[in-house]
Amino acid sequence: MTRRIEVSIDKKGQVQVEFIGFVGDTCFDEAERLQAVLAKMGLKVDVEQVIRKSAGQIEHELGVEESKDELVVRRPE
Repeated sequence: MTRRIEVSIDKKGQVQVEFIGFVGDTCFDEAERLQAVLAKMGLKVDVEQVIRKSAGQIEHELGVEESKDELVVRRPE
């Protein structure tokens, strides 16, 4: 199972974090670990909103990731 965390920061300093491929509440454990690492670097992150993904969304993410791994690109000779 491929899992990843995508972080984006806008010009106002708003941080958006998306946990991709995490099942159940494992993303919350990873979010706590991420906050702890950032805190050690002196960055305080306040959570304003949490949007839970449905099981279907997670399955779709996992399916998309698996198909990316199988993609073969051939260049013209």
